Amino acid sequence: MPVPALVLASTSPRRRELLAAAGLSCVVVAPVDVDETPLPGEAPAALVCRLAEAKAGSVARRYPAHWVLGADTVVWHAGSSLGKPADLAEARAFLRHLAGATHQVYTGVSLQCVARASNTTWSSVAHVTFRSLSDAELTHALTLTNPLDKAGAYAIQEQEAVLIAGFTGLRSTIIGLPVEEVVARLAALGGPVSG
Repeated sequence: MPVPALVLASTSPRRRELLAAAGLSCVVVAPVDVDETPLPGEAPAALVCRLAEAKAGSVARRYPAHWVLGADTVVWHAGSSLGKPADLAEARAFLRHLAGATHQVYTGVSLQCVARASNTTWSSVAHVTFRSLSDAELTHALTLTNPLDKAGAYAIQEQEAVLIAGFTGLRSTIIGLPVEEVVARLAALGGPVSG
């Protein structure tokens, strides 16, 4: 019986690149729009798991024979989440808020295969410490990537030298998909493996 292909329920190029680097090919299918508003009192791990599961589920119903991967990432600091900034002024405010402090990045992952009645959802967390930033460093950091399509307005893979003093946890979690964990879970579930 052939191994079903992996379907990525996300249009994030970073997630696609992480899977490709791990040797996993995938087909990208945009999930239906999911309301990403946190529920009252919802913890960040619960939020990203709920959203990842909803995104994967919206695609898994259309591709029941395939393994579908959904994911969601939030940056959590001082009791609140920082999503994608609305504009450059908000991006600057986010980075200023994170400067000189440690925050958490939560990425939720959901792997679903309807035909196998399989649904596995979990979260991964990394702790990231930002450097203290001068106004000039902050301005420079904003020129290194498009902050408007990234939770917390930053990308470790493009701005690490300028922004980040250190981190614990998986670097891939901070980028948006704990790919090492995904590969291990897929292998345990009998899903597609790197080749």
